[in-house]
Amino acid sequence: MTGFGRSEGQHKAYALTVEMRSVNHRYCDVVVRLPRLFSTLEEKIKKQVKGRFTRGRIEVSVAISGASDSESRLNLDLETAESYVKLLESLKNQLSLSGEIDIAMVSQFRGVITLSEANEPLEALTKMLDKTLIHAMSALEKMRKNEGKALSADLRARLQSLSKRLFVIKSKEKEILATYHERLTSRVAALSRGIEIDPLRLAQEVAIFAERSDISEERTRLAAHVDQFKMILRKEGSIGRSLDFLVQEMHREVNTISSKSSDQDVSMQVVEMKSELEKVREQVQNIA
Repeated sequence: MTGFGRSEGQHKAYALTVEMRSVNHRYCDVVVRLPRLFSTLEEKIKKQVKGRFTRGRIEVSVAISGASDSESRLNLDLETAESYVKLLESLKNQLSLSGEIDIAMVSQFRGVITLSEANEPLEALTKMLDKTLIHAMSALEKMRKNEGKALSADLRARLQSLSKRLFVIKSKEKEILATYHERLTSRVAALSRGIEIDPLRLAQEVAIFAERSDISEERTRLAAHVDQFKMILRKEGSIGRSLDFLVQEMHREVNTISSKSSDQDVSMQVVEMKSELEKVREQVQNIA
């Protein structure tokens, strides 16, 4: 199921952004893109996302700004600077040297001004990432639920279409038998060339045709599958796999109806039912 979720977090000089994108996928496939600072957290984030979602290809992108992985700091060692100044003054007095001891001179000596690396507060940033990820997942989940409502409405409309076509097929069953009886009678009469036809034998042939082309069981099972599909749509939680199985069973019943019936009108209804079921199957792949 498609969707997008975004959340931002702030910690002192650091700004964190988590974006999540979801596209249709039969299983749950999580791809995580992290800055180097959080590189060790990839598997943990995947586990968190899979604990919340069961289907979809979900991309998680994390960005941090406000500082690099470590910020450089300048440190002044005042004691060292004072020691240098005292030594220079002593050297100047003892050797009667000219010149002034100034800041430019002192700052050049080793150890007076140093550059140190201060690591980011990783523990605090990791906690912020956890909170931001939770908010991003909630935003993604909300969008997916909104899409789910639209998806449910579309599926119900297609199920209604299947039910209407089943009703049309059922209403034509008696007509199909009557038409076959008429055709068989006309064909036998034409072939017998005036010889009297045994009504009992003709009735037997019609009965054999009726039994061979009887689709009442398939219709009943298909109608039951439609009702069960609607009932599952009303449930909470993961329902995608149950619906996927039902669609397969519905396809099986429709194919059997197609193979048993030789009526053109019924065949047309079956073609439309197969088209609707294929669309239902595609939509079900988007349901968790």
